[in-house]
Amino acid sequence: MSRKTLIALAITLGLAAPASAAMTVGTFLAKAAPLRANPFTALTNPDYPVLKAEADAATRQLRAEGAARVAAGKTPIACMPEGETIGILQMLGGLDALSPAEKKLPLKDGYVRVLAKTYPC
Repeated sequence: MSRKTLIALAITLGLAAPASAAMTVGTFLAKAAPLRANPFTALTNPDYPVLKAEADAATRQLRAEGAARVAAGKTPIACMPEGETIGILQMLGGLDALSPAEKKLPLKDGYVRVLAKTYPC
């Protein structure tokens, strides 16, 4: 392969799968499946910190977006009761219940659908 071809290939691969690309709901669920199947070893699974970071990032983004909506006088996407939280098992169950099309969404977008269904306004 010529140098130009290698450079073009590297650029194409970089654009096709950027390092900062959000994980889809389906990918998240697929990576979570072995952890759910064997919860006693979940914390030692190499995917655990990756999944935790993805869930934490989605939660932070949704909180920021929710605060911005409220500040702009818009209706919140979800109305979770004060002091209540959604647990990981409830989150995973909600993600499992999404349609196949919704499972292609970024995790944050799928998670917001779970929250909106669980805590409608």
